[in-house]
Amino acid sequence: MNGKISSYLKNPFTVGAVAMRKVLKQQKSLLTLTFFGLLMLILALPPVAEAVDLMVKGDAAVKDTFGSNSSVVKWVVLAEVIVGGIMYMMTKNIKFLAGFAILSVFISVGMGIAGY
Repeated sequence: MNGKISSYLKNPFTVGAVAMRKVLKQQKSLLTLTFFGLLMLILALPPVAEAVDLMVKGDAAVKDTFGSNSSVVKWVVLAEVIVGGIMYMMTKNIKFLAGFAILSVFISVGMGIAGY
């Protein structure tokens, strides 16, 4: 009997590895089951999740405030020009001076993509 016990416990790391392998195999099957259960729940619920879009009412106000002809865009461009000029005077780097033109292009393209 002593021979059997000592032969089983010669390398205790092997015993731990086997036990860990069993635990990980059980956890893997549990995670797989949980994943597929959540997937089925997500696929079953979209008909229930239909709702009225609450942001439609404010779309006109957003277009008036941030649209292409609004005063906010004009003030942002003016601030870009002023900050670009100040940064150019402080650093004597032409990149800061031309930065406002690049930002103005990005703003106009972004507003066009967004529909404003």
